[in-house]
Amino acid sequence: MSESTNHSFEEVQNIAVIGAGYVGLVSGACFASFGFKVDLVEVNATKLAALRRGEVPIYEPGLEGILEDASADGNIRFHASSKELFAVANPEVVFIAVGTPENPDGSCNLDYVFQAAKDAVEASKEDVVLVLKSTVPVGTAQKVKDLIRELAPKHKVAVVNNPEFLKEGSAIADFRRPERVVIGGTEAWALERVKSLYRSLLHSGHALFVTDHETAELSKLSANLMLASRISLINQVSRLATAYGADVKQVEAVLRSDSRIGSKYLYAGLGYGGSCFPKDVKDFIHICKEKGVDASMAETVHSFNESQKLFFVDDLKKSFPKPAETTVALLGVAFKPDTDDIRESPALVLTKVLREAGYKLRAYDPKAIENYKTWMVDEGIQGVECVDSAKVALDGADVCVLVTEWQEFQRLSLGGLSRLFKGKKLYDGKNVFNPTQVKSWGMDYMGVGR
Repeated sequence: MSESTNHSFEEVQNIAVIGAGYVGLVSGACFASFGFKVDLVEVNATKLAALRRGEVPIYEPGLEGILEDASADGNIRFHASSKELFAVANPEVVFIAVGTPENPDGSCNLDYVFQAAKDAVEASKEDVVLVLKSTVPVGTAQKVKDLIRELAPKHKVAVVNNPEFLKEGSAIADFRRPERVVIGGTEAWALERVKSLYRSLLHSGHALFVTDHETAELSKLSANLMLASRISLINQVSRLATAYGADVKQVEAVLRSDSRIGSKYLYAGLGYGGSCFPKDVKDFIHICKEKGVDASMAETVHSFNESQKLFFVDDLKKSFPKPAETTVALLGVAFKPDTDDIRESPALVLTKVLREAGYKLRAYDPKAIENYKTWMVDEGIQGVECVDSAKVALDGADVCVLVTEWQEFQRLSLGGLSRLFKGKKLYDGKNVFNPTQVKSWGMDYMGVGR
């Protein structure tokens, strides 16, 4: 059901967050900015030490300032374990925001979720609500309930779902001005406790949906599947636009004018990436198969997206048939702008494929280049020069592939580009440049469906 008025709230003062990744750190910081006392657990010693020094281990616009203010106000503290946390605090609500990595079969690994729940229950002293903030498969809340049933004989422990709908790069605004808040559970006292955390948002008119566990869990996975589907569908259109010489940007504009279709997530490119869409689509496929449900629609979304990451490769190889004599400049390695997250980025696939073919690569990203370097070491990839500016990346390059639409790249001078390039071919993976203008400066152009 949906609720938006006449809210009654149980007073909550102290909360805990287990996991200082994108979701946990943003959620903890924002709750602290609302005035709650937040205790955050991070088991990674390096990351914990950085947080205690006031350093933010991830890049998210606005996050550093919020954490500075929260620390100055005494509203946020960091701990190495739940045991350490509960020794000095007594949170009424504990958010579990740990990683849920993908298993080899596409299913979601819940080991960290189960361990976090177990640690919190064993360390807690009084009634506590465990809130699953991590994106999890349908049925996870019930599994957590089964796990902790025997661990808390002396006090009540409830489990509530509260899925996040944050976009990296705009996570602070998404948390403070949510399109909806979803809370799933069966115990009224626990639901009231979690609702109290969002009091100011609900009083401001933001929608609240209170559901059972399974509906809340499925709502999150379904939202990501729907958005991923839109991206794959417009990329399907882009391929036909390429074949017929049509302009997918104009097609997109026509589609956006239709109120039935809407305007968001309707842009052709090199496919979706990040920590959410790829993993959640594959998890959706896995849980469908567990229940004998046809997953062919979701499977197509996933497989099409994987192939879209290689959209430029065939043309690049034909246009530049001598890899050892060709330098490719990669502009952007993050999966989207305003983040340092490279997970499932098209740039990673392009790096592997082009290096295997023998091309020389030069890469630049405003925020994600260090994570990219770490990834290359882990993958054993050599022969990629990482540089500290777009100008250095482009200077003398034979070809440029724009992967991530950072504002810095969109402001590049086409005249400057034409002077830097040797081969003068621009592959525009986000369709940010005007093809006519690019060609007027003597460069070849290929966009996605343009």
